[in-house]
Amino acid sequence: MMDKQDKIQITSSLHKEISTQALIDGKKFLILTEEIDPRKHHLTTKVYLGGKILMTRDVECAHILNAPDAEKRLAELIHRQHKILLGMLKADHEQKVKKPSDYLDEIKILLQKKNLKKALDLLLAALEQYPDEPFLLSYYGCLEAIINKNHAYGIEVCLSAIRICDEKMPFGHEIFYPTFYLNLGRAYLAARKKKEAVAAFQKGLTYDRENKDILWEMRKLGVRKRPLVPHLKRANLINKYIGLILHRLGKSGP
Repeated sequence: MMDKQDKIQITSSLHKEISTQALIDGKKFLILTEEIDPRKHHLTTKVYLGGKILMTRDVECAHILNAPDAEKRLAELIHRQHKILLGMLKADHEQKVKKPSDYLDEIKILLQKKNLKKALDLLLAALEQYPDEPFLLSYYGCLEAIINKNHAYGIEVCLSAIRICDEKMPFGHEIFYPTFYLNLGRAYLAARKKKEAVAAFQKGLTYDRENKDILWEMRKLGVRKRPLVPHLKRANLINKYIGLILHRLGKSGP
């Protein structure tokens, strides 16, 4: 996590050190410019972690050595260098921190490889960092029900993921529903609740009529897509005709 506060300490004498202490993700960094000598034409600043030097940065200062306010200007120059180095440390940390989408990409690959246990372990690590991320919760609830047989808990987590999605993304969140209802349906299947699973899959199909994963689950259960006109039989000419038109338009029914 980011540091709660960057402590900056500046001395008033050119012959003493100027230091910045920073706490980033629990690691204590020291940015130090020491042995400031007006006779030198450059200043050297070092970054330490645990007593080891991580990086060194030199800056020219000859242009301000003879100025009447040289001490003040040197201190300001060093302070700017410390800010630059502190920014570099933070940027490096942010690049190393995984985003929810990074975790999800890895999890999906693991699921494709049928490595469910490793996917669940990765989800637990991701949720430590993003405990309220709905996509992570949805996959976690599904796998918790499938792998650990915690059916009631897994189903509730999947449902809570949908509720959180509604709260966090009130506009346009419907495009994510197929994934949420796919995971919920699979959690129901793990609990041998076929009726509830089918209802969840059908709910997902109302948002994405051609979702391949949901259709695959429905076919495995022996459930066909609902007729385009529900109160008419599937074989009715109206349903067949509408289906043919939608097929030619590149669409299909629910």
